[in-house]
Amino acid sequence: MSVVFSSLSCQVENNLKIKFSFLQLGRGTHSSSGATLAEWEDDDSQFNNDKYNGQRIRINNAQQPLPPIIDDCTELDHSRRVEIAQSHGFTYDEQHGIESIMNALTPHERTLLADDNMPLRHYRAEKGNTEAAIRKIKSTLKWREDFRVKDIKRCFDKNHDGVVSPEKQKELDHLAKVIAQENETGKIYCRGYDREGRSILYLTPGKENSNDEWNNMRHLVYHLERAIACTRRKSGREKVCIVIGYQGFKLTNAPPMSTVKHTLTILQGHYPERMYRAYICDPPLVFRSFWSIIRHFVDPATLEKIAFCTGKEGKSILERDFDTLTTEKQAGGTIKLREFSSEEFLFDTPFHCSFDEMKMLN
Repeated sequence: MSVVFSSLSCQVENNLKIKFSFLQLGRGTHSSSGATLAEWEDDDSQFNNDKYNGQRIRINNAQQPLPPIIDDCTELDHSRRVEIAQSHGFTYDEQHGIESIMNALTPHERTLLADDNMPLRHYRAEKGNTEAAIRKIKSTLKWREDFRVKDIKRCFDKNHDGVVSPEKQKELDHLAKVIAQENETGKIYCRGYDREGRSILYLTPGKENSNDEWNNMRHLVYHLERAIACTRRKSGREKVCIVIGYQGFKLTNAPPMSTVKHTLTILQGHYPERMYRAYICDPPLVFRSFWSIIRHFVDPATLEKIAFCTGKEGKSILERDFDTLTTEKQAGGTIKLREFSSEEFLFDTPFHCSFDEMKMLN
């Protein structure tokens, strides 16, 4: 998401050339950054230092029983979906939609489901269009397998499920190196929760430290999955909050257009119904000007999930949704929090816990 918004700011400066690409919303396949995924996985030349070699890997921590799932869908959300479905000639029936989706999946595809509610999220995202939901979820399941999301989630764990071969361990170590290097500046991480227990995912475009598309996407997916896991453990909810802060941002931080399109493909195509709200805090003037142009092309339901937080009104929004004694300054925080440590977050904190959470619990 920070990739998207930082690039938008830059591209507006260049005669709004991004406009038509943004309207595609990542519908096509992402462009490569000069190498295929297989080539990227085999290329260790980018790790020509020993900084991460032999570094300790986080030990699994036994999880407590998870709380029951809480549906983040409001009555207003539901009524809007019903209205949109009817306007397109569909009958909105979630139970029937879920059954239809599950019946359309192969036994192997069912093993790839992220969780039991994945079919429901895709059905809701497609506003009752079952055929579209089936097509999208099949695409996502294939992507999760090809992109090795399961490995991304567990690459820092020492005790893996089952026996891990030396070859698999090498692959996991490679992923850990990628994510650790991408996270050195703390450009993305989870810290704290909103007032209803949704994980807060902080994105700071000004701390961008890489222009490698594949590495950026692996890093993004790791944190999306981690934020989801934190929310699930904390409150039983399924959505996350995204806070985008622009302190220290420069146009040189903006990523290439291919990375933007790849990011949109992942966020919109493979993580539907996962964002509760995005808080864009003190965005550059150039971005706000661009937003006034393209906002008319954004789905009304999505518009309500994006909050521009500037001045007193923005402060009020942040104070309403967050306990500002526990949030970063860019999210309206009123006290100075402990400085983020990437090493502690990745290697010493359980996957289902946000940064600093273990110290707060202890």
